Amino acid sequence: MNDALAAPGSDLYYSWLFLDEAKKDAVIKLYTFCDTLSQMLALKENDIFLVKWAWWQQEIAQMLLQKATHPAARALQSVIAQYKLPPALLQDYLDGIKLTRELNHCCTEEDFNAYSYRTRGIKQSLAAYIYGFRDPTVLHYIRAMAVALSLMDEILHIGRNIKKDRVFLPLTVLPTWQNVSNKEIHAILNSQVQKALADYKAALLLLPAAEHYTQHPSLIEAKLKSQQLLLNEKDFSALLHSYSKLTPLRKYLTAWRFKRKLSRYDYYK
Repeated sequence: MNDALAAPGSDLYYSWLFLDEAKKDAVIKLYTFCDTLSQMLALKENDIFLVKWAWWQQEIAQMLLQKATHPAARALQSVIAQYKLPPALLQDYLDGIKLTRELNHCCTEEDFNAYSYRTRGIKQSLAAYIYGFRDPTVLHYIRAMAVALSLMDEILHIGRNIKKDRVFLPLTVLPTWQNVSNKEIHAILNSQVQKALADYKAALLLLPAAEHYTQHPSLIEAKLKSQQLLLNEKDFSALLHSYSKLTPLRKYLTAWRFKRKLSRYDYYK
C-alpha cells in the first residue's frame, strides 16, 4: 500500500484525518490502485503503454472475479465487495488513463468537463461509495466538484504544464501560448480563477445537507484546494514558475474547524 498518497502534510492526509480506520484503509487501497494505473502515463514508449493498458484491462476483469494477481488489485478486491463499488467505474477510470495519454489539450469546455470526470471524478465517485451515502444525487455533486478542482489544479500547475505542452484549459479560453503577453496571460488566469471558484460554490449546492457528514473528506479536500487557489490568485507571475502551498498547520486547522462545524449538526453518522 502506498503510504505516500496520504503522507502527513498532504491534502489527502487531512481530508481523511477524521475517517474511521476501516474506511480510511479502504479508500487508501482505492487510491493506491488508481495511482498504480496512473503510473503508466510515465512510460515513454507508447507500444509498451498499450501492452500494459491491455494487461490492466484483463486484470480488472480478474479482480472482479476475486482472481487478481497484482498486489494493488488484490488489495482492492475485498473493498469492491464490501462497499459495492460499481465495476464499470473501474474500467472507466482505466479508459481515462488512456484518454490522458492521448490528449495534450481540451478543445471545448465540454471536453474539459469530460476529461475532469474521467481523471478525477470517477476516483472520487468510487471514494464516495466508501464514505457512504443514501442520496444518489451525491454523485452529481462529485461530478461537478471534479470539474472545479481540476480547473484549480490546471491553474496552480500552469507553469509546469506549459513547459510540457500539456495545457488542458479549453482552447476556446486560450487559443495558443505562443505570442501571448504576460498581461493577457494574467487576464486569462484571473478569469479562470473566478470560474473555478464559482464552479466550486455551485458544486457545494448540489450536495444534500444530510450527506455533508458522510462526505466530509471530499468537502475538506475541496476546501483545501480552494484555499490553495486563493493563496496564489494575486501573483500570477509566480504561478508561471511555481505556487505557494498551505502550511500543514493551516491544513490541519481547516480540516478540524470544518469537521467540528459538521459535528454540531444532526447528520446521520
